[in-house]
Amino acid sequence: MNASSAPRIPLYWLGVALGPAAWGINLQAIYALTPHVCAKPSSTTIVLSIVMAIAAASGSLISLRAIRSDAAAEWTEAQGGRARNFMAWLGVGSGVIFALVILNQLVAALMISPCLR
Repeated sequence: MNASSAPRIPLYWLGVALGPAAWGINLQAIYALTPHVCAKPSSTTIVLSIVMAIAAASGSLISLRAIRSDAAAEWTEAQGGRARNFMAWLGVGSGVIFALVILNQLVAALMISPCLR
């Protein structure tokens, strides 16, 4: 098995997968850390939210890069590149939307005390 036939994750899927994964990790971690942050205030949730928003946005940028690098290959493929191009653009949009959702949750976490139940 050579390197060209080895299975690999296509780059155009990263925006589709990385945005929701970053949001899910962020949401679950904030809920898990809430009792600890209430007992002893720290900036852990702020840093985590910023890192996850950057991860979601980077997935979007990777999908955008995959669109630009495969643009010429779309015209040479026998089967066309429409589905790949569609998934890459969906990844770009998904990454941006989930990055905005994470930042929205960060703003809410900054405005509302974690000790409120």
